[in-house]
Amino acid sequence: MTNLIILVLIAVSILVVVVFLYVSRIISLPPEGRAVDYLNSKSKNNQRVIACVGDSLTHGNIGQSWVDYLRKDFPNDVILNEGINGNTAWQVIQRVDPILACKPDIVIIMIGSNDAMGSFNVNSGLRYKRNNNLPEAPSFQKYKEQLANLLEKLSDVSKVAICTIPPLGETKDSLANLHVEKFNEFIKSISKINNIDLLPVSDSLWMDIDLRTYPLKRDYDPNGIQLMKRIFGGIFHHYVFKKSWNQIAKLKGQWILFDQIHLNETGANIVHKIVKNYISKS
Repeated sequence: MTNLIILVLIAVSILVVVVFLYVSRIISLPPEGRAVDYLNSKSKNNQRVIACVGDSLTHGNIGQSWVDYLRKDFPNDVILNEGINGNTAWQVIQRVDPILACKPDIVIIMIGSNDAMGSFNVNSGLRYKRNNNLPEAPSFQKYKEQLANLLEKLSDVSKVAICTIPPLGETKDSLANLHVEKFNEFIKSISKINNIDLLPVSDSLWMDIDLRTYPLKRDYDPNGIQLMKRIFGGIFHHYVFKKSWNQIAKLKGQWILFDQIHLNETGANIVHKIVKNYISKS
């Protein structure tokens, strides 16, 4: 019996490792249809090029991809997905040249969530600096400088729109979301200064959160271990057990953020509709 128990434990441990490696590989893959893919392709048929630039909320393999929704709406356009998991504004600046080389007609920017999380407290900042190989820990002041720098680099693009960033957790007056609001107020301000179109993602998401039909179970927790448990737990249930992001969110008492950070189908569809409306009028 003892040997059987040991064998079972070994088998379970191997299964856990295999599943972990499986989901880790999924989230480590870059999005399909990046700028470099377009530059390397041989079929350029005078299509309109639309670049969606950001972090995991744009990347769309941790949570639902709103960029994939756009591709179905605009099949005759080239939709570049330049969202990279974990990116801060500084990291987007480091990879903006290939995007510009594609000569995009429209650029949609949604960046700042990782800057907000990384500047929420000291431990978060140190974690982001270490994990992302940043020259310094994220801060609100640095974000303001870097976003201004990014917009300057995009100044020759004829149409640029910037999105306000989604909440962290679904408690509007939490410390985390009061921190996020500082970022969104700056995004609104700089969009006016630079005469850039503003897409009110945050306001639209909060309006939908107000429709939640069940109680919120937990607030946003910046603790690194808790973050990973929520993210990997959701990824595990989606990719292994094939649960929708909406189902996972509901199980966690969330409405649009399945892990208090990333968008489920409901949240992604809200972003998609805002961006679709903008592109349709451009």
